Amino acid sequence: MSSGIPKSSTEAMPDGRMVQVRFSFYLKPTDARYDEHHIQVPIIPPGGYPGEVDTEGSPTDQEHYDNWLESLPRIWQTNPFHNHFIYVEPDTTDDEIMDVGEAFLQEAYIKWAREEKLDLKNPPIKYPESVNEERRQAIETKVKHLKETILERIL
Repeated sequence: MSSGIPKSSTEAMPDGRMVQVRFSFYLKPTDARYDEHHIQVPIIPPGGYPGEVDTEGSPTDQEHYDNWLESLPRIWQTNPFHNHFIYVEPDTTDDEIMDVGEAFLQEAYIKWAREEKLDLKNPPIKYPESVNEERRQAIETKVKHLKETILERIL
């Protein structure tokens, strides 16, 4: 199993009080139920579907779209078996963040292997009552750091 933080999934909470971090949990080939998330996906060419689409971008001829999609080459892709969000203070270290992610990964995998619902719960968060400019800057700095840093643990 492994846990990682996709670079595009860390941001400041909308109210600017905490840093929101998303973990993506992946399975190894020897892990339970690996085949459920190791799948073949089509390689969509630049420009996407060449057929006619409606104003919302949906194909107007579903059969033509389905045939086009089936004709595309495919690659193997491993998708996360679970994603989990946590909320941290801007001064939380990378190791502390990854320790939390590892604990959730282990809990998620136990439930996954038993085919139980993955309803992981974060501990209650004590939000600051107000957000000043210094805190906003610290959160922005932490978000930027996490987006530029590869954080992953393999168990």
